Amino acid sequence: MADSVGIPLSKRISEIKKQWFLSEPLLFAIASRHTFVENPGLSLPLRTGRLMVEYNPELLKDAADLQLEASLKCEMTRALLGHPYARQPQNCKKKVLFLASDVILYSLLPLDVIENLPFELAGPAYLKYHAARIQTLEYPLGKKWEGTEELAFFQRNLQVDRKTGRLIFQDDLSFEQWYRRILFLIEQTAIAGSESAGGGGEVNLLAAAEEAGELWEEDQSVLEDIKNQLKKAEIDQGWGGLGGNLALELRDSVDFSFDYRRALTRFRAKIVSAQRHLTRMRPSRRYGFSAMGSRYERKANILIAVDVSGSITEESFSHFYKAISNFFFLGIIEKIDLIFFDVNLKNTRPIAFKGSRNKISLEEIKGRGGTSFQAPFDYFSAHKNEYSGMILFTDGQGNPPLSSGSDGTVLWILDSRLAYEKCRSWIESLPGSSATYLPF
Repeated sequence: MADSVGIPLSKRISEIKKQWFLSEPLLFAIASRHTFVENPGLSLPLRTGRLMVEYNPELLKDAADLQLEASLKCEMTRALLGHPYARQPQNCKKKVLFLASDVILYSLLPLDVIENLPFELAGPAYLKYHAARIQTLEYPLGKKWEGTEELAFFQRNLQVDRKTGRLIFQDDLSFEQWYRRILFLIEQTAIAGSESAGGGGEVNLLAAAEEAGELWEEDQSVLEDIKNQLKKAEIDQGWGGLGGNLALELRDSVDFSFDYRRALTRFRAKIVSAQRHLTRMRPSRRYGFSAMGSRYERKANILIAVDVSGSITEESFSHFYKAISNFFFLGIIEKIDLIFFDVNLKNTRPIAFKGSRNKISLEEIKGRGGTSFQAPFDYFSAHKNEYSGMILFTDGQGNPPLSSGSDGTVLWILDSRLAYEKCRSWIESLPGSSATYLPF
């Protein structure tokens, strides 16, 4: 695309967003969630918050297309990280939050984005302002920092590469940790009187950061929406051109974890509680039958249906087998039967499950075809008087089963997080079904 300097900035921004629809689907989704608003009174090029991106067209009018796109990527990444909407410390200083956000962006954004920005990020610029002083203990810090942990930290992390001029961070700090470090630095240098000693550059940086942070407000609904977009990107592999470190950070910012052991515990509780028996043979004189006693039969039989279609790997099957073997050792489950299926059942009679003592390999099972979930559901329905519940292990690659008339408890265990995210909606719409996955 030829450079479009001179075209109204709003149109240039719209054009970049259109291009992102195919090339950067995650950035496009976040950009579409925000309203872009001109604000000629801004003293900085852009700022983000309250689901808006405010920009000063005068400060960006001479930016080349790559520079403008880099600026927008920077702000959309800031939103993706959730910084403008995250929970804020009590009595926080928003300018320090913004500076800390800039430092995180500086360490995560691809180098080509940083190099194409038409302005320097305020956070790294502020740290560079003090880098040489910290290394040499020059005024305004003086000798009082000598030997302190704070000085050791800043000396490690505020080194400037002589060839590139970039800051080198040795420690991998979170957004909140950088907030505390920068807040300490600001407070210490202010006490030492750097601002009153002609530190105009520092004052300007802090003023710009203060203005940038004015739109920052806690908003849990926005964070949840961002989390959903990240989950969708993970499922669809829609990360676009985001750098490796940035993609990892975004993945880590969302809790995809799910403890399958809790799901198994709930499943066991459901099938055991179904074995409740009333014990009072005659009604109470005062309360009648409403105060009858009860006991629970602590034994239950379950059916385990294992997908042996071609998409199931020996490794995932081994993980499932190990998880089940380790879980059912308390004696509460009296009998466990195994059936195997792909497009149909592979064994006409179930195999008794005895944990690691009868470890079965996929190679022993003549399956490896397509997948039909109807087959195990039909078997479970036909033998519902024999089993309190069914566990179904699969990768989810198949059509949902039709209603089989079974009202039993079914736990689906998916072989991966991606399979779980893709299938949980339709699985949990089935009567009596719940889902989890093995996080191996």
